[in-house]
Amino acid sequence: MMRVMELKLALKQRALDIGFDLVGIAPLVPGKDLVFARQWVERGYSGEMHYLANPRRFDPRLVLASAKSVVCVGLVYNAPLPYSTEVRSQKSEVRRKTAAEPGGVPHFEFPVSPRPKEGGQDARAPRARISRYAWGRDYHEIVRAKLEKLRAAVEKLAPDVEIRAFVDTGPIVERAFARSSGLGWMGKNTCIINEAKGSWFFLGVLLTSLELEPDVPAADRCGSCTACLEACPTGALVEPYVMDASRCISYLTIELKGSIPEQSRSAIGANVFGCDICQDVCPWNMKSSSQLPVLSRQQRKGAAPVMPEFQPLQVEVRAPAPDTWPLTPESPDTRHLIPSTFSLFSPRLEALASLTEEGFRRVFARSPIRRAKYRGWLRNLCVAMGNSGEPRRIPWLEEKARDADPIIREHAAWALQRLQT
Repeated sequence: MMRVMELKLALKQRALDIGFDLVGIAPLVPGKDLVFARQWVERGYSGEMHYLANPRRFDPRLVLASAKSVVCVGLVYNAPLPYSTEVRSQKSEVRRKTAAEPGGVPHFEFPVSPRPKEGGQDARAPRARISRYAWGRDYHEIVRAKLEKLRAAVEKLAPDVEIRAFVDTGPIVERAFARSSGLGWMGKNTCIINEAKGSWFFLGVLLTSLELEPDVPAADRCGSCTACLEACPTGALVEPYVMDASRCISYLTIELKGSIPEQSRSAIGANVFGCDICQDVCPWNMKSSSQLPVLSRQQRKGAAPVMPEFQPLQVEVRAPAPDTWPLTPESPDTRHLIPSTFSLFSPRLEALASLTEEGFRRVFARSPIRRAKYRGWLRNLCVAMGNSGEPRRIPWLEEKARDADPIIREHAAWALQRLQT
């Protein structure tokens, strides 16, 4: 078998050859990170994500008894499109506030079309926000396939090795090991930030029985910056490096299966699946994503990948029939605003609302969005429509207010009250 250092270098080169953008080696005990992870759960910050209390998450030897090292990889998923904080907004009573302003939580105006070439009513149609990581194919599939290739390569280098691979689905605190492996530092927004790549990358890990020399953890470069804390609409970042997940828009629109707390709904704004604001405002991601293709690799922060799988999905839809799209004399027919195809980057609310349950399952069969399920999707759309300030959403909401599901009825009623007062 190769010497340990040669094996480490060969393993890391294989990871890069397979297509990962980052790779590092972490020790089995990544400093105090796992202790912090346990305390974070004990403080009640995990909301209804009870699986995060699994004792195996805090001791990798309970997952693989022979484990001695952790191989961490990162795969960039950024796309050369504007951030949610760069999308042009329509005038409304909702504006961004800083945490220093009395009486308000910070959030952003409701977005409209980011494409200057679009004109008229179409260009002013309110848009929804979908988290950047969910624009394309399900990252679990993509990262897992690459990890399996890396596992096979390691097994060739060291035939007797034991390995377990994980992509955000097993009892592993990936961010703890990613920080310890040198992939990046833990930002004040709790994301792993790499000095060259920013924070737009997925994580994967290999638990291995190989005893490899760990890499040096990255230095914390957040400094005195508090942009993410000031920008969070719901105040989920309760202090630097600490997030109350139960207040995070991503949790509220994806992980939470019941009612969204009423006090949080207006702050959700146009977000129908996830939220990127704390990453969008991070200086380490502030090279405008629309400029990424013309920047050199050395200049990029939050570098864009060449992988088409992570680019925004183009969705094909059929305009609803008259008997399935609610109309009233007071509200214009908005079916003409539903295109035959649309992108998951800044999509129109009408387009998202046009998806039937069968259409939702078909379109998002290989997308992270399927995690919200159709019930959560409609719930989130009700909230976004209520925040849009657009009375033409009322017929659709009135229909949902009669839905058989009490969660959908509740959120539709809230949205109607917001639009009618």
